[in-house]
Amino acid sequence: MSVNAREEEYEYVELFGKPALFTNSRIDRDTVPEGWYAYDLRGSDYDPGEPVTVEPKVGVNHAGTILIHEPVTIPKEGFRKLKGRLDFLGEHLTLEDFCDERGLIYPDLNQYQMCAASEDEGALFFSQGAEKDAELGCIGHFRFYFDQSGRFTVSSWDDHQPELKTQAFKDEFDDVVNALRENGVLKDLPAARSFCYGHESARMADRYRPDTYAFKLETDAHTYCMRLFPNGGDYSYIYAYDKAQLQQATAPIIGKVSFASGETLAYTDPAIFVQVIKDELPYRPTSGFQYEVLTDDPQVRKAVDDILYDMFGEENPRQLSEYGLTEKGYKALLDAENPNLPHTYNWFVMENFCCKDEKRHGFSSLTDAIDHFNALKCTEKRLCVTKDDVSTIYLAIAHDGETYLDEGWRENPRFATDRTMDEAAARLQLGIAGLEPSGPTMNLGGM
Repeated sequence: MSVNAREEEYEYVELFGKPALFTNSRIDRDTVPEGWYAYDLRGSDYDPGEPVTVEPKVGVNHAGTILIHEPVTIPKEGFRKLKGRLDFLGEHLTLEDFCDERGLIYPDLNQYQMCAASEDEGALFFSQGAEKDAELGCIGHFRFYFDQSGRFTVSSWDDHQPELKTQAFKDEFDDVVNALRENGVLKDLPAARSFCYGHESARMADRYRPDTYAFKLETDAHTYCMRLFPNGGDYSYIYAYDKAQLQQATAPIIGKVSFASGETLAYTDPAIFVQVIKDELPYRPTSGFQYEVLTDDPQVRKAVDDILYDMFGEENPRQLSEYGLTEKGYKALLDAENPNLPHTYNWFVMENFCCKDEKRHGFSSLTDAIDHFNALKCTEKRLCVTKDDVSTIYLAIAHDGETYLDEGWRENPRFATDRTMDEAAARLQLGIAGLEPSGPTMNLGGM
């Protein structure tokens, strides 16, 4: 049974010298607040209640769970040895008590959740001129600061498109700001600093000034972009956008059409672009209609070719698979072959493989995948890994009561020189019950 991270009473501990919370129970990961991290402790085979390692999740020999405000570095083998670096400080407290004691923002449950903005969204946190702001659906911007006492202080509101400032927008904007002021990032200057320093990925280094952070908050109808300066005396801003108009304006152009009259139209919606070609292509001799496909999406390219072949009463001889990977896909496959680049690995287990009740179970570490693989009672199961989200292989196969390693990955260029795979194979040989030393090989292939 799992407990709610917000409702549990914990023991105050230090993990690797950092303050944290400990519980004997498993924590429901869905209840872990944003900006917090939960890790399981694994006990030894000789004493399951004595923690020896910290891992993202533990299936067997679970010896407790840690809740911490900073991520713990876990080596690529999927676990980190404690080596006596877990100290119990003799105090019992809740998550809210811990936040009060450490000067952290208690993560409330209001409906407004902020996330760090991506680098390509940086311009949305500034005024871009009347024409561009109108294209993006910018309603206006709100300016505020923290005074010398650290108190949130309103400065001004500036309209960009007054016609978009409806009563519904004004009511929602007031709700958003008030919610963030009540117990969130805008509560006071210490709260703003704590939130920013806990989200370093939002730092606007190389885009504006390194001590400013960019956060985005979305509702059903609007997008809010906050440029936050977590120090006293300087202005911070919230830019408000009509969400639908912003999405339309920032969507990538996938194709263009033009006519003899000089009219040129650009499209971001694949379905509309394909339909326009289908409707206008028959009239090309008189209208001067021309089209240009700007996307490398195989489905769009094939759909356009299908229309052209159909005009001449023929069937497109090329299947979708023959349109190949996108340029981005080719690069991803090549990068996956490079042993000098960092890579990601997603481990998963297929239960009742190729049977009626087939299920897929994903895991953040090989250790968890092995535990689950061993615990399954079905006769048909597979332990697999996907590398960089582009290439997948089998590692272990259970079939008709026999379990064996699949060595096919050694001939796959994306895995053949991968040290992580060598280490995984060695761990599998030792860690999977009933494992036979050899057997037939299979390969799921690439993208």
